[in-house]
Amino acid sequence: MEIITEVIVTNELPRIGSGYRYIRARMGNKWVHVTDLDGENRSKLSMKVWNGIKKGRIIGTDDALKSLRKADRMMNRRPRRKL
Repeated sequence: MEIITEVIVTNELPRIGSGYRYIRARMGNKWVHVTDLDGENRSKLSMKVWNGIKKGRIIGTDDALKSLRKADRMMNRRPRRKL
């Protein structure tokens, strides 16, 4: 199952960074594969660590894509078509 959610990270995901982050998480039985919304920075967490992270609301892919398109337009980049 893949979700897009807001998390509060301290130092569990050094490649993604700390603080409030929007991430894409793909959950398995033992591991959670985490990427940022651009898909550039990836990391893997155990389920034990994932369950200890404070999570916010789950965001729909359409809403996340709208936000990313708006950010792309503000930074004068070509708006993306898919996540």
